[in-house]
Amino acid sequence: MAAKSAFCLIAALLASAAPAIAQTSPRAASTDLALNAAGYYEAPAANVLVFSNWYDGLFADSKISGVEIIQQGERIATNGDVRLSSTPGQWDAIGRLIDRKVDAATGAITVTLEYPDYKWRYRVRSEKRGGAVAVSVILDQPVPAALAGKAGFNLEFLPAAYFHHSYMADGVSGAFPVYPADAMIQTPERNAASGRAEGPGAEPTAIARGSRFVLAPEDPARRVTIRSTAEVQLFDGRNQAQNGWFVLRSLLPAGRTGTVLEWTIQPNSVPGWLRPPVIAHSQLGYTPDAR
Repeated sequence: MAAKSAFCLIAALLASAAPAIAQTSPRAASTDLALNAAGYYEAPAANVLVFSNWYDGLFADSKISGVEIIQQGERIATNGDVRLSSTPGQWDAIGRLIDRKVDAATGAITVTLEYPDYKWRYRVRSEKRGGAVAVSVILDQPVPAALAGKAGFNLEFLPAAYFHHSYMADGVSGAFPVYPADAMIQTPERNAASGRAEGPGAEPTAIARGSRFVLAPEDPARRVTIRSTAEVQLFDGRNQAQNGWFVLRSLLPAGRTGTVLEWTIQPNSVPGWLRPPVIAHSQLGYTPDAR
């Protein structure tokens, strides 16, 4: 307990000092993102993908689609999409992709998806804003009554990338837990997606909440800033399933249409970063003309 308290204190001190570090350190900078020919946003050492990949149909927790962030060569965030729970498991329902349109002239990507069981469609639209990407959820019809309080925009972050790192939520600092040990609330029914076959239902509670999150403010290589038009909650998905990730989530408002939510996602890039060289060998051999 003493060691945990000491770590939390150190993380809080680092987080409180991070804004000054970010302003003065030459290693902490953001570069404008641009929509490239491959249809994703690119800057030196930082990429944001918006449904560039899609799930294979086996299960929805493949960690390979939706809004994704690749930072300094590591994919640190994925599954950015409208989901029906705070910490979805691999068997949870996910929206079905209808189409994806890229507007190279404006740098916008618009993706249409649906939950066919509820006859409900929604759009996820992204556009570049300097060193950030604005992601909006657009509704032509309100959230169905059956999904009110359930449908929300989620973005999942790789736990191992944030161990021993801090976060700030509206200026209040905290530390990412190394082990899943957050409070749970009992639910009337067990979530089958959790993988547990027995016992009562339980859902994790939020670790933190706010409209502006800064992840790893003390680490330029892992810093991500998210601003939202609605409250954002931080969850630890490992409380629900062992393969869970950290989840940032905003609930969609009921009874509204149009742009009901907007996140501005800004991944930091380290100037001059280069991927470490890799020497590869072909086990099949080489043709005489290979170079």
